[in-house]
Amino acid sequence: MSDKMSSKDLSKKITKEYMDEAFHAHDLGKMVGYTTAVSPVELFVAHDIIPIYPENHAVACLSGRMGTELSLATESMGYTSHLCAYARSDLGYRKTGKTATGGIPDPDLLLACNAQCFTLTKWFQVLARKGNVPMFVWDTPEYIKDKKAREEIIKYCVMQLREMIAWMEEVTKRKFDYDRLKEVMKYSAESSLLYKKFLDMAQYKPSPISIFDALIGMAIAVYRRGTQECVEYYQTLVDECQAKVDRGIGVLKNEKYRLYWENLPVWFKFSDHAKLLGSYGGVILTSLYVHAWSLEFDLDKDPLLAMAEQYASVFSNSTIEDRADMAVDLFKRYDMNGMIMFMNRSCKAVSFAVPSLRDILVKRTGIPALVFESDMGDPRFYSETQIRTRIEAYFETLDRLRL
Repeated sequence: MSDKMSSKDLSKKITKEYMDEAFHAHDLGKMVGYTTAVSPVELFVAHDIIPIYPENHAVACLSGRMGTELSLATESMGYTSHLCAYARSDLGYRKTGKTATGGIPDPDLLLACNAQCFTLTKWFQVLARKGNVPMFVWDTPEYIKDKKAREEIIKYCVMQLREMIAWMEEVTKRKFDYDRLKEVMKYSAESSLLYKKFLDMAQYKPSPISIFDALIGMAIAVYRRGTQECVEYYQTLVDECQAKVDRGIGVLKNEKYRLYWENLPVWFKFSDHAKLLGSYGGVILTSLYVHAWSLEFDLDKDPLLAMAEQYASVFSNSTIEDRADMAVDLFKRYDMNGMIMFMNRSCKAVSFAVPSLRDILVKRTGIPALVFESDMGDPRFYSETQIRTRIEAYFETLDRLRL
């Protein structure tokens, strides 16, 4: 790849090559494996199974404002509107064939990980039954604070990774290559640290990136972890950001409020929210969500142990206290002075803790919080006037506190 390519062009090139390979997997002697965004995908990569993420495809459809249409198709099959918008979008796509992209190939096998939520596991079980394909569930118990319990959790997770490898060998009729896994882990570790370096550019004033840049940049970290091109992409992204920092270029010329965001984004309001907040001098810098892929693999350890430690301890699988500690660390490092907390009806796993998390963060930072309720993908549950009014009132509150 040319060093002169921009990160945007590199992302397009990597994505096109990735999807072309996925759609021609069988011609190449490979298999397609569906998996969840936070899963030990390095095992798939090392075993020449092309990972496909129904969540990523759902995000593209939801960002393309297809959430209501696809959800209605899913609800017509008897599913509730309270189901995750990702699942509703995916099942609706399978019923109607409608997509914001070229769609995704069907799977040969499925790997679900419940470090994110239990809905994913049930959703993948539906897909496994429909396609009559094998499925493995990597079970990750909540990563509680007790040291002894954590050691047992990690042992249990490593044991399952060994079972997963045996399962992949059985499905593919090929022996797993541990030397190849070490190479894949090296790429994963490098790209993850570069992605973290990119996210940490938000510490500069003015910040050269917003959470919207982080969300766009996150895609390659999800579906191309463990590859050389992933490392090259994030090196390019970091270099571009550093050039902005060196020239004092920020997302906003007059940066006034440096904001924390709790939860996933409202995908169909992506650019609208950036413009609306920017009109008040506000830029959302980060969230725990985007940091879920800033992994720090210890390459001196056994690869399975290194994977278990990182994937089992992501924010969505942690206690409220640990999540609060992670968030407060971001507040300090990025010097944030505001927070917006989204009660996402589509994501109960992340949203159930928002009221408690708000209380802890307000107490520990002294910064007031804006809490609003909506859905990450379905416009039927988004109130434009109400949310705009609450955002306006929140910035008035922040303005008064600055006087």
